[in-house]
Amino acid sequence: MRYSSFASLTLLLKTGTVLADSSGFVDGGSFAVDLVRNNDYRRNGAAELAWAYAKYNKNPAAFHRNTNANNRVSSGPIGAYNQSYDREYLSPVYMGTPGQLCWLDIDTGSGDLWLFSSDTPSFYLDGQEIYHPEKSHTSVNVANASWSITYGDGSYAGGGIYRDSVRIGNVSLHNATVESATAVSRSLTTDPVMSGILGLALNHSSTTYPQQPTLLDSLRPELDENLFAADLKYQNVGQYHFGYINESSYVGDISWRPVLPQSGFWEFYIQSIHVGGDNVWRMHNWPMVADTGTTLLLLPTDLVELYWSFVPGAYMSDVYYGWVFPCNATLPVLDFGFVDDHWNATIPGHYFNFQNVSDTLCYGGIQDSMEPFGILGDAFLKALYVIFDMEHSRVGLAAKKLLS
Repeated sequence: MRYSSFASLTLLLKTGTVLADSSGFVDGGSFAVDLVRNNDYRRNGAAELAWAYAKYNKNPAAFHRNTNANNRVSSGPIGAYNQSYDREYLSPVYMGTPGQLCWLDIDTGSGDLWLFSSDTPSFYLDGQEIYHPEKSHTSVNVANASWSITYGDGSYAGGGIYRDSVRIGNVSLHNATVESATAVSRSLTTDPVMSGILGLALNHSSTTYPQQPTLLDSLRPELDENLFAADLKYQNVGQYHFGYINESSYVGDISWRPVLPQSGFWEFYIQSIHVGGDNVWRMHNWPMVADTGTTLLLLPTDLVELYWSFVPGAYMSDVYYGWVFPCNATLPVLDFGFVDDHWNATIPGHYFNFQNVSDTLCYGGIQDSMEPFGILGDAFLKALYVIFDMEHSRVGLAAKKLLS
């Protein structure tokens, strides 16, 4: 199902005519949900980069000058419908009993489930569907408990905690931790559709005090297999698979990468990188975080400079807060792989053409992480079938037939 405008999509979301399980199949603790992209959304590269920096507590001074850079709130996964500014996917999740439809940004780069609710003062809201704990007969307030998140850009959210039922697809989680926002910075309220954020990071504790179980903790025992997989696609319908690996979604072998010890994220080493047009494969252990909640591919400085050095006319722009390039340039592919199992894959160059910022300049989908580690966002993940295996603390990567 495709949508021709943000307005019609917003109406659909608010009427709730699409059910969370309408696109998947059910077999015990396994289910699939379609990911639907809207080709008419507007993109904002600086906003995407600023959000990623804020999320990983990186706050470059340049972004203080960009008043629009921190407007992005959503980007995420399961049963999802694309929003403006490439906010990627919002997911239908039913809160409480009877279920209340809320639209959450499901994010493998964070660990909290928080959302706007009837506890949120009205002046913080902008038309979002919200959670009403008082309308749920399974809702229980957790006394003397709170949560608080401060992002690197200075934005914040915090409030109280409930235990309640949460339904994702066809799996119902009982007594799950639900964080209700009573205070939130304005920069996090500009999306009139997003109800909140649902984090699925591995071993990443929530910001609750005292510490409460995360949604991933609650989800694990409900699945047939203790894993989920992302089959994102470039400008097309994709899926998330919970509790099973869909063999028809990939080709060849799966390369299993152990999650780095003591990491709170889905973080692993990439061991080799090659840019199309170069005669050399670079070898190193680059730590990378697989993060469906980030849109861009963020790499360490040396790799970013290497990639854009093969694009004539590309440069780092103080005006657009990132790497830009002539729109008529042909972007090289990015190859990566692993030495230990001789597995390699290719990300097509056009995946890194993020948006037109002028008639002749385009914003790059590869930007500087400003860290020794990289963040493998959707620009990278769309070319792969990616498995998040909680049971064995590992990430599986597999190639797939690309539609474009």
